[in-house]
Amino acid sequence: MLTLFKKSALTLSLITTLSILGGCGSDSNDAPELSGNVLVTVAENTTEVSQYTATDDGTELTYSITGSDLQLFAIDNTGTVEFINAPDFDSGDTGPYNFTVTVTDAEGLTDSIDVTVNVGDVLDTPSLALVQTVAADYSSSQVAYLNYASQTVEDGFYAKTQSDYSISIYQSDVYHIGRYFIDTISKYNTDDASTEIWSYSTQDDLDSTTRNPYTLVSLSAEKAYLLRYGSDKIWIVNPQATDFESFKIGELDLASYVPDNNTSGTPRPSAASINDGKLFVVMQRSDDSYGSTNSTYLAVFDTTTDSEIETNADATDSVMGIPLLGLNPLEHSVIAFEDKVYITSRNSYTAASVDQSMIEAVNTNDYSLTTVLSAADITDNSTKFIQSAAIVSAEKGYFFANETFFTPYHEESTLYQFNPTTGEISNETVLDIDSNSISFIDIDAAGFLWVSVKEDAAPGVEIIDTKTNTAVVTRLETQLNPSVIRFIEE
Repeated sequence: MLTLFKKSALTLSLITTLSILGGCGSDSNDAPELSGNVLVTVAENTTEVSQYTATDDGTELTYSITGSDLQLFAIDNTGTVEFINAPDFDSGDTGPYNFTVTVTDAEGLTDSIDVTVNVGDVLDTPSLALVQTVAADYSSSQVAYLNYASQTVEDGFYAKTQSDYSISIYQSDVYHIGRYFIDTISKYNTDDASTEIWSYSTQDDLDSTTRNPYTLVSLSAEKAYLLRYGSDKIWIVNPQATDFESFKIGELDLASYVPDNNTSGTPRPSAASINDGKLFVVMQRSDDSYGSTNSTYLAVFDTTTDSEIETNADATDSVMGIPLLGLNPLEHSVIAFEDKVYITSRNSYTAASVDQSMIEAVNTNDYSLTTVLSAADITDNSTKFIQSAAIVSAEKGYFFANETFFTPYHEESTLYQFNPTTGEISNETVLDIDSNSISFIDIDAAGFLWVSVKEDAAPGVEIIDTKTNTAVVTRLETQLNPSVIRFIEE
């Protein structure tokens, strides 16, 4: 939300009053006491401002509003102040607006509060974005900058002759991550997008094989967590470090989650997200053949102490985390929203059943686990497996499911809308992409759904208005197939 505000030029002074009955009277009467917010910021296109409450031993109380901007507001007999007409930030209704709330009892005694109201912008246009793109034959990769406002795509950033790259972003800092047998992370900034600030290895001195860094999850500008799919150690790093020696500042230990049938010594952490001051890390715990023969777990760490939290989710196991029902959570499978963490799982690549391809939710307060839905809940489905999800609200989310074909080999995707609270899947078609596939979805700060579409003829990113489930612009085409999308919020 933006915090730019403009002074109102309105100068009309009026008074509005409403009376309410108080409690029983008494022989002595003290002045009423009024309480409520004195500095309020409200979202545009909403009317409610704040609640003001008076206590008094008299029989009758009268609320009133005075001030130069009172013609914009009304007060009801519960002490609630509202805008008469919802403000529109983009039309200049930004504030600050000033008025005084006064309460008067039957004896004429009063109490007052001076109130200032500002209006914050609710984003109503899509964000700027970076997209990792990959050649169809996996021979190369590059990053594209996408601008919705100008409907332009700038390709060619961070071009590589290898394909297994991903991106993470924190504010204006961009992290380009080289993964399987690349094992590097490089920092850029959107103010000078082409200039590399630093590049470090993601290997420890004694590492003899790839640690396959998957993603960087930022807590702040000075602290982030580097997931390494090929290791049982998550690095704690300082992205502001100017040399490698000061880059790695600690580790989180996942060794207790390594299954007995995995001799490579990694629980294969595939995704993570921060919510409520905690880092939630999902682990595939696959065997040596990458088979999904072991229970998937979600580990929880305190981001202040970096110690693992005992969730007490299963009294019969020997670890602190939460056993999940779904199998094989892929990258981008952990989504934080309000007091929930949502986890998507594909199920084993060799599975015949879609039952354990699921969306599950963990409550961040008590770590209780609920099943939101499974791929078996899709009407007439026995072949599509859930890949990833994105959440708009407690009542609206999206996920996509892929079906694999072998002659010739390719995947076809379907995008679904669902209710994260009830698990109900809508029958409405959100996006028709013919026989092509989706590689990534996410929601930006303005509530728009971004969809990476892999297509031979016209690969690119679709931007969907989640209020109407319609595209807001023609597909933003990229030179190579798009995958991970990260947003630059202005």
